Amino acid sequence: MKKVAYAQLRPGMVTAEDVYAMNGQQLLVPKGTTLTELKLQLLHVFSIRSIRIEDDIPETDAASAESGSSYFGANIPNFTSKLPQKVREARVKEIEAYKETYEEGLNYFQVAVNNLVEKNTDLNVDTILNQTVSLLDHKGRHSSILEMLIYMKEYDSSVYAHCINTSLLCNMLAHWLEYNEADCRMAAACGLFHDVGQLAIPEEIIQKPGPLTPQERELINTHAEKGYDMLKEFGVEETIRLSALMHHEKCDGTGYPRGLKGEQIDRFAKLVTICDIYDAMTSDRPYRKAMAPFAVIEHFENEGLRKFDTRSILTFLENTVNTYLNCPVRLSNGMVGYVVFINRGRLGRPTIQCGNEFVDLSRQNDLSIAEMLPVV
Repeated sequence: MKKVAYAQLRPGMVTAEDVYAMNGQQLLVPKGTTLTELKLQLLHVFSIRSIRIEDDIPETDAASAESGSSYFGANIPNFTSKLPQKVREARVKEIEAYKETYEEGLNYFQVAVNNLVEKNTDLNVDTILNQTVSLLDHKGRHSSILEMLIYMKEYDSSVYAHCINTSLLCNMLAHWLEYNEADCRMAAACGLFHDVGQLAIPEEIIQKPGPLTPQERELINTHAEKGYDMLKEFGVEETIRLSALMHHEKCDGTGYPRGLKGEQIDRFAKLVTICDIYDAMTSDRPYRKAMAPFAVIEHFENEGLRKFDTRSILTFLENTVNTYLNCPVRLSNGMVGYVVFINRGRLGRPTIQCGNEFVDLSRQNDLSIAEMLPVV
């Protein structure tokens, strides 16, 4: 490992440290990143004078870097090279393997919950939860779950999938908050069963493509209490039941069913509230298309962070946007590029590099991120 001045940096070198912007808060290039011409341009834009690099340069990475390649180049026309074939094939296999595991967990959860509702069978929370926990990245890189869920949303958007996704997000958020393993598992359990009350609502209302009548909205809003009662009947732990009951409560008292405030809301339910909203808004619904993650982040900011537990919402938003740094996106005007800088004052409106142009969405309110593009 050695410190190298910017003028001596070359494509193919590998960073030996996280490289931050001058403010010390914005991560520009993570440790272990193979430098490309685009990465070097990014460092130049933010006036990085020197960084530490590894002594050895992987041949395959160096070769692709010399040609200016990017792991996101396959979907961005302005980039000159494509994802190396071997890396692309490995990526596809990884996604397909995850889909298979996801389908197994989803089917198991659906059968178990349906048996609970229709046949009054026993509910073994630990057994069902184990199927969901297996969907977590076995290497513990929880940020990859956000990326994988983008692919899974193309597969299924049912209430069962929503519960699975919320469970995974709750576990991830609990790890970000540095909860112990027992609490991380509890967060996953709370997310998994938070919406079971929806199964007691007529499907034609849940799947209604148009606006709900006031009576239909009132009926849907009863799913929180129905879920609590259902889980209580089967002897499920109180903390899990409270998340089912309270996941639509807001810290400023504007939620339902009881208009609770702040400390009146169970701490795990506060996590579920955030993850429930994020997954629901980034998923297709009968009455609207899925929103891009950054649009949902901007929604959180515009709605008012006071509605949520302060530490939980800030931790979720900051980690989520950092996860999507360097990800390919399509803007509302059709331009394609990738996220290169997170604007701390407006997390939902980052800076996008489109070819040689940098588009600061925090200063261009007429543009927005329309969709995240797949890496493969």
